[in-house]
Amino acid sequence: MRLWAQSWRSMARRAILTEEPETVPPSLRLRASLALAAAILTGVRTSHWVSRDLKARDFDQVWFAARVLFSGGNPYQQIGPGRAFDWPAPLYYPLTAVLAISPLAIAPRIAANILFAMLGSAAFMWAATRRSIGPAVVITSASAALAAEAVQWSPLLGAAFGISWLAILLSAKPTIGFAIWVARPSLRAVWGGLLLSLVGMVLLPSWPLDWLAALRHTSLATAGGTPYLAPVGTLGGMSVLLLLTRWRRPEARLVLALACVPQTPLLYETVPLFLVPLSLVEGGILWLGSWVAAAWVSLSGPFPSELARFTTSARAIGWCMYLPCVIMILRRPNIGTDGVRTSATTGTPQTDP
Repeated sequence: MRLWAQSWRSMARRAILTEEPETVPPSLRLRASLALAAAILTGVRTSHWVSRDLKARDFDQVWFAARVLFSGGNPYQQIGPGRAFDWPAPLYYPLTAVLAISPLAIAPRIAANILFAMLGSAAFMWAATRRSIGPAVVITSASAALAAEAVQWSPLLGAAFGISWLAILLSAKPTIGFAIWVARPSLRAVWGGLLLSLVGMVLLPSWPLDWLAALRHTSLATAGGTPYLAPVGTLGGMSVLLLLTRWRRPEARLVLALACVPQTPLLYETVPLFLVPLSLVEGGILWLGSWVAAAWVSLSGPFPSELARFTTSARAIGWCMYLPCVIMILRRPNIGTDGVRTSATTGTPQTDP
């Protein structure tokens, strides 16, 4: 009996406290090939959905806002129910988002959607595979599929975790951007946000007040608005609090912050979680979790309201996405990962992102 107890204690110790996992970074050629493949697959997906479904995407309102802004108008006055751009809610994005995608405003709507989705997917794949090939499975995950269908920001902002100059875009979506910044704090993000904000004030001095007025229509401020939830409010999502014991690790801070910021808790917001896996096994577990979460939400419908759908989705991604990430990170020591190590496999120095 004593031997059995000692054996279990030893296994538990190894499961929680292990040495820093060795990783073998893919070659630059392989990473570039994966990024190109991700861009092509995402482009096909987005083209398919945007072309067949005439319903406006979230990106469309920002694209329209950029066109309004550079024609001398106020996009906060032209986007919303019954306005020039008929959208169920006001423009919730800060003007920094409008300026960030302004080069795409010269393209037609469908082309702009496709290009934005492709750029985000390629950038995320390049950033995520900097240490290991494990995160490459993201491109066939339910998270990436929904991000491509809905043309979302999460892949592009998640790429800032490993591509430092992209940090200037984090202010475009302050919720997810804040989570990425907590994981990788940088002055570049601060200065980039300030610069975009100041340029916005030159073009539209009233934009901060207009934006704050629009935010009053979210459920953060008034009942009946667009529901925003934080995954940490679910039972599975609460597991992220254990990551306070791994606060030195960037990926631990990322998962913890991402779970705590208010968001539309749908699968497309979980793309940055694929920055956590350090092996194909870990990547495969998260990949499977994304599809289980998608099936969970699909089989739970139809829903009486958006709040009911979002609540179910938050519960699903808490158990199927956040909990696996927590377990992966708890198996790593509480040390920063910006140093240089030598791989036992290759014998070459490795620098973490």
